[in-house]
Amino acid sequence: MEAYQKSIEDLYETLDTNDKGLSTSEAEARLQKYGKNELATGRKSSPILLFLNQFKDLLVIILIVAGLITALIGIVENDQNIIIEVLAITIVIILNAGLGFYQEYSAEKAIEALQSLAKSDVVVLRNNEKIRVKAEYLVPGDIVFLEAGNVIPADIRLTKSYEISVSEAILTGESLPVRKDIESLPQDTPLAERKNMVHKGTKISSGSGKGLVTETGLNTELGKIATSLSEIEREDTPIQKKLNTLAKQLTLFIVIIAASIFVVQIIIVGFEEFTELFIFAIGLAVAAVPEGLPAVMTLSLAIGVTRMARKNALIRKLPAVEVLGSSTVICTDKTGTLTKNEMTVKVVWTHQKTYEISGTGYTNLGHIVEQTTAEEIQPEYRPELESLIEIAVLANEASIEFQGEGKPYKTFGDPTEIALLILAEKTEQTVEKIKQKWDINYLFPFDSDRKRMSVIAQERTSERNRIMVKGALDILLDRCNNYVDDGVVKGLDQETKEKILKISERFSSNFAYRILGFAFRDIDQQETELLLKERNVENVENNLIFEGFVGMIDPPRSSSRPAVLKAKEAGIRVVMITGDHKETARAVGTEISLGLKTEPITGKELDKMSEEELRDKVKETEIFARVNPSHKLNIINAFKYHDEIVVMTGDGVNDAPALKRADIGVAMGVTGTDVAKEASDMILVDDNFANIIEAVSEGRRIYDNIKKFITYLLSANAGEVITVLLLVLFGLLLFRHIFIPILAIQLLYINLVTDTFPALALGVSPPEENIMLRKPRDPKEQLLNKNLLLFIIFFGLFNALGCTFLFLWSIDFNFSINIQTADLTKSRTIIFAALVIYQSFQCLSVSQNVTIFSKKTFENRLLIGAIFLGIILLLIAIYIPFFQIFIGTDPLLPIEWLVILISAIPILIFQEIYEKFVFKAENEM
Repeated sequence: MEAYQKSIEDLYETLDTNDKGLSTSEAEARLQKYGKNELATGRKSSPILLFLNQFKDLLVIILIVAGLITALIGIVENDQNIIIEVLAITIVIILNAGLGFYQEYSAEKAIEALQSLAKSDVVVLRNNEKIRVKAEYLVPGDIVFLEAGNVIPADIRLTKSYEISVSEAILTGESLPVRKDIESLPQDTPLAERKNMVHKGTKISSGSGKGLVTETGLNTELGKIATSLSEIEREDTPIQKKLNTLAKQLTLFIVIIAASIFVVQIIIVGFEEFTELFIFAIGLAVAAVPEGLPAVMTLSLAIGVTRMARKNALIRKLPAVEVLGSSTVICTDKTGTLTKNEMTVKVVWTHQKTYEISGTGYTNLGHIVEQTTAEEIQPEYRPELESLIEIAVLANEASIEFQGEGKPYKTFGDPTEIALLILAEKTEQTVEKIKQKWDINYLFPFDSDRKRMSVIAQERTSERNRIMVKGALDILLDRCNNYVDDGVVKGLDQETKEKILKISERFSSNFAYRILGFAFRDIDQQETELLLKERNVENVENNLIFEGFVGMIDPPRSSSRPAVLKAKEAGIRVVMITGDHKETARAVGTEISLGLKTEPITGKELDKMSEEELRDKVKETEIFARVNPSHKLNIINAFKYHDEIVVMTGDGVNDAPALKRADIGVAMGVTGTDVAKEASDMILVDDNFANIIEAVSEGRRIYDNIKKFITYLLSANAGEVITVLLLVLFGLLLFRHIFIPILAIQLLYINLVTDTFPALALGVSPPEENIMLRKPRDPKEQLLNKNLLLFIIFFGLFNALGCTFLFLWSIDFNFSINIQTADLTKSRTIIFAALVIYQSFQCLSVSQNVTIFSKKTFENRLLIGAIFLGIILLLIAIYIPFFQIFIGTDPLLPIEWLVILISAIPILIFQEIYEKFVFKAENEM
């Protein structure tokens, strides 16, 4: 039997303890047996391991392997140029790893869990004496004393409860505090309904009592959730999968190209130049690898992280930025995420009038408006409204502190009672004025059995005595004999009671308002003294005059509805998953445009569904209510079965497993628990749900830019490889000798220096105009689709043809030249310069889905600056003597530059045609 099923006496026996508490020696023995009452944080990666993880990228591995082979050959051949090439590759690899390490290490430090829930002090009974100990030293069998404001340190079965209410939102999703008692419960009572238990991590809103520790550490409900996180496998993100596929494709391509060149050369010239042939093949392989790609990828994501941090979104893992852009479903909690987690009075009903209350949250921004006339009024002009607000303030145990006009109040107490105080602050009465007007002689606290609270108060100016009562409407009406109708007290018959109840039910069903009734009775001094002497609540809360009721709700954030609509416009489904009641969830959903066409599904309904039924239901359902953590995981799994890219938002401990299972887990920074933050990929610093849509836009922009710079870098490398391949084969066939049209160091200079800055600029290009009007990308879409691959190949061919023409022009089309003795420095320099010029035009072409001659293309100042820098670096390599020696170049004449530019015209025409008829159509889909 579970602890909640057993009687207190049976539980004492099971835990081998009694009402005097454990002895010190027994507590120490149990601490050794059960371990400390804390949650394991899991093994954290050391900085060294985190740095080494940066080398797992297959593209980086390709570079490392190629570098090692090249270094080995350089050592054997004692070739200084090869050693310099290896050094350049090594610098790029270390720079990329350093950037990735810095970003991930900084993010981990920024959100490192404080584990504050497990390190508070608690009062326990040991050796029949109250002592204070650290919560981590609690053991099963300890008796713990509880009071308002305490964070529950372990799972505890209550043995005494003096009106204890517990806020369990972080565990169950219930937005309102839950009243607790000590009665045993039947088997299979849901977690949210175990009213004789208080659980680790939840907080006491009001009341006091004591209880028996039943579970500690990882055996608590909170601990089970924390344990489940380590059992959930984290999948690679879409961009990781696509980059892995791309790396494999590049590896295969590079190996085939290098091996083919090597074999062809051996066939044509034989084995006498084997070493030279092998060095060239490896050099070609190194040239084929886009060395700048890992660094540009890391920097692009890191810059995206920085941009999002400015929008109060902290990214913990770099690839999470891109995944947000490919999301197809956002599963969000309600309490504190879509809503403010602040109860707000929305309507006041009296028998004569209905009043609407504007404003939300714990601020005094709002007005009371008469529903029939839409006229703003003050309570002193409506006596029944003034009286109701006075009852709401005085029959109240919460407190608020003014922090400045329009600013949220500092609050303490039950959210329902706080909402009533805020109602008064929206009027000229104010809490302070009402409390100055009345003295409270006695207060009868709220009781879960009678579901009422009352005070006996005396007006200071007139010494009038009044009983003021608030409570559940149906029960309160049974204690009333009269009601107020336009200032006149009338008899309350059964027909009028039913009418009032029907009106309240309409508010509950249509708006999911929580209804609270108010009543009073004026008493003379003699009766006052008698009641104060007897203190019999039944005599006090009797023969009352009904004043009216209020309807309140935890309101949606003002930004939630626009954010939901933007998500739908972008083709992204938003699904509410909450532990709250179905009616409340439906009402909130209606306000923010969720669940308008489908009925909410409850946790009980989910329990009866098979996996296949759930997979079918998630295709349309937008609201899931009264769910527990296992339900959330099942819903996420059902979405992932349909290959959806799922974003899960949440703030509570109950959200943590789903946060980790989702493709992207988004935790709340203000209300989020440490467990939720640890499980997340992104943290919203200000808890603003709307920032997720901004993050989606940023993610889409980053993915677009990733495609742009990958297209640019791969097409540039393809141009280099195909150029070298064509000219080498051309030389072998014509001259039967190894012909190296461009030096490996020149290719590396292009790849690492002149290409990198334009690629970085592409990585931070502004978004396309239709970025949030497109449907989400197909999760199965390849990073390089057929159109891009054809573009890369054709661009490479045009590069090769242009460079072949330039080479032949540079040797005056002299096919009888002695290729072994001729000085090809000038020819190589022309090809070197031509490749940079061709790639500059290519960079401009891929930067936007418009013609290269568009004004929009040249508005990207960063890109223009990067291309200009690349040209400057090219000129340095060609005209500075030191670089001429190091890179192997000769100065070019103006006529030679002119011919290079003319040779680029066919390439430019090809790019424009492909842009207009292929890329533009593709991006408008």
